[in-house]
Amino acid sequence: MGVWSRLFGSGEVPRDLVGNLLEDYRAEAEQAARLLQHADRARYPQVAETLRRLSEIETRHAGWLRDRLALLGTTAPAVEPSLAPGGNQWQRAVAALQAAQRKRKRLIEQMVHWDPDEPETVELLRRIEQEDGRTHEAYEGLIMRSDPHAID
Repeated sequence: MGVWSRLFGSGEVPRDLVGNLLEDYRAEAEQAARLLQHADRARYPQVAETLRRLSEIETRHAGWLRDRLALLGTTAPAVEPSLAPGGNQWQRAVAALQAAQRKRKRLIEQMVHWDPDEPETVELLRRIEQEDGRTHEAYEGLIMRSDPHAID
């Protein structure tokens, strides 16, 4: 039960731990794949390297979630990511940052929702969220060094 629900006694919030973790897994795996797509289109090797490093982090997070799902008796599905959005490097970097921010916000919401009922899951989500927070600067660096008016 979430903190607000416990404090104010509001109605029951639908709870589906496995469903939440499957959605988190899908978001992490899709972000990892899109970052690799973005890296393949990067004009400069240092940009491609940064994108691949970010993809490795997201892949690791997806692996942690896959392992947690396995402990809960569920197999993580194969993920078919959509194409990286954007017509140039700047647009793709902005889209990647926005996706990372949405993922991070969702993780924070889930930590509140599942704490204290699922301490192992909350700790996993906290670890992912903290690591995601440390990547924010890399996304911003990609955006600042990209030309929003360039054409691929």
